[in-house]
Amino acid sequence: MSTWARAQVDRLRTSIRAHILLYSVIIILVSVAVTSVVSVQATVNNYIDEKRGEMADAGLLLCGELVLARELGSDRTLYDFASYYAALTDFRVTVIAADGEVLADSRSGENIIYMENHSDREEVIEALADGSGSARRKSESFRTEYVYEAVRCEFPDGEIMVVRLAMEIDKAKIASRHAGRVAGLSALIGIVLGVVIAVLYTRRLMRPINEMEQHLEETLELYRQAENVRKEFVANVTHELKTPLTSISGFAETLQGSAGEQPEVRARFLEIIALETERLSRLIDDTLIISDIENGRDCMPRDGDIDVKRAVDDVLETLQPQAESKSINLLFEIQYEIHIGGDEGRFKQLIFNLAENAIKYSENGKPVYIKALKEEDGRVCVSIKDEGIGIAEDQLPHVFERFYRVDKSRSREAGGTGLGLAIVKHISTLFAATVEVESTPKIGTTFTIHFPGD
Repeated sequence: MSTWARAQVDRLRTSIRAHILLYSVIIILVSVAVTSVVSVQATVNNYIDEKRGEMADAGLLLCGELVLARELGSDRTLYDFASYYAALTDFRVTVIAADGEVLADSRSGENIIYMENHSDREEVIEALADGSGSARRKSESFRTEYVYEAVRCEFPDGEIMVVRLAMEIDKAKIASRHAGRVAGLSALIGIVLGVVIAVLYTRRLMRPINEMEQHLEETLELYRQAENVRKEFVANVTHELKTPLTSISGFAETLQGSAGEQPEVRARFLEIIALETERLSRLIDDTLIISDIENGRDCMPRDGDIDVKRAVDDVLETLQPQAESKSINLLFEIQYEIHIGGDEGRFKQLIFNLAENAIKYSENGKPVYIKALKEEDGRVCVSIKDEGIGIAEDQLPHVFERFYRVDKSRSREAGGTGLGLAIVKHISTLFAATVEVESTPKIGTTFTIHFPGD
């Protein structure tokens, strides 16, 4: 990492550390407040749940007493029972007829005649249907939030009533009475939680700095690798250019001498110069193709429509003279009409490079198979198979490297630049396709490209 970059990282790290103490204090205070509120709320809810259980039990007891009093012919009124249980349990007690009429209420006394019919109350409906019911809402009579528990009472003569108990929910009062003992514990938990959060927060604050430093190191490493690749590429290109240039220069000088006066020698030398010039031109073209793709200058259109059969037929027609010179049959098989998206020129170039390689490295009279099909998952598969010299297993991982030649002497004789398969790999990337190679020495090689489906 450079001195400037290191200084920037250290400065940022120091600034963050200076604020950590303040952030920690704030986080601790917020954590204590949050945990205290949560614990108080939990205490209030637990208290309400306990009271609901008590109300349900008291409702069942009162129901039993009402049934027993009816059987014994007691002269106690429903209001007597309601007020007695209200004083005993500190709950509001209401007795309701099956049609919703309020028969007695410990809080309203004789004013029950002014109370609304309760047939639409949720807990009453539920109790009449299932034997018990619960609800929580504001009382329309007293404008205060209540929790209700209702129990159905069935008398021997068939009459049905509902005994309902209610408790006013005053959260502040409940909290002050029952949550005080947990306040200290909640505060302690909050402080501990705040410290933990502060530690985690500190690590989180420092993470971007560490990641920035790591990213800078990785960027520098990538830069160094790219620079090494560039230097290696330049060295390889220089070497590859030097070979045909030296050959052209040597034969040209020879022609300038006495050899130029001999027709047969002159024709042979001019033929070699032409071959070397063609090799030089192809090397330059291939180098420019790779350079354009690697530097993002090759912006292949994604919405192009490629007719695979027509494109492959065009390539094979171009290669036909080369194949006939070695008595090689180019056998193309395609299931049906297949289309893929992308640039047709690049697709043809990909197929051309693979098919030309198959011809170059096949013995005379051996066929080359080209096959295109659509796979079950929607991908398009194009394979080029030859029965040539093959590739050793230890060389397969390197065949797509620039200037890598499996058979150097044969490659030069065939006029190869050493960039053909590297171009194939790069073009496949443009298509978001994958390339696979399988080969057995002296049996043959198969290159398979899987293009994305529709």
